[in-house]
Amino acid sequence: MTLAVIFDSIGFGEWFVLLAVVLVVVGPKRLPSAARTVGQYYSKFRRAAENFKRQLLDMDTEFTKAVAEVEKQPEDAFTVDPANDESAASSGDGAPAEPPAADMPPAEGA
Repeated sequence: MTLAVIFDSIGFGEWFVLLAVVLVVVGPKRLPSAARTVGQYYSKFRRAAENFKRQLLDMDTEFTKAVAEVEKQPEDAFTVDPANDESAASSGDGAPAEPPAADMPPAEGA
């Protein structure tokens, strides 16, 4: 598809000048090997682009599946019940409970 845009936008005279410049720069003896090298690099580039595209599509598919799984779960699976939540243990007055003494760092003066 990209090559079609290039071929449509460049006229015959421009291709002729481009080919003449390449022939002068590369030389007639090295032109076949240079064309082969350019073809190999183009092939590698296309394979890498296809691999990248495939990876993106796989990631999109996995993301879509994950979203579908989350949407299937009931709504109450995402809510936290404060009565059953161990991390929300409080002293009863609404203030969070003090952490255990073993978790507290030593005092600066000690």
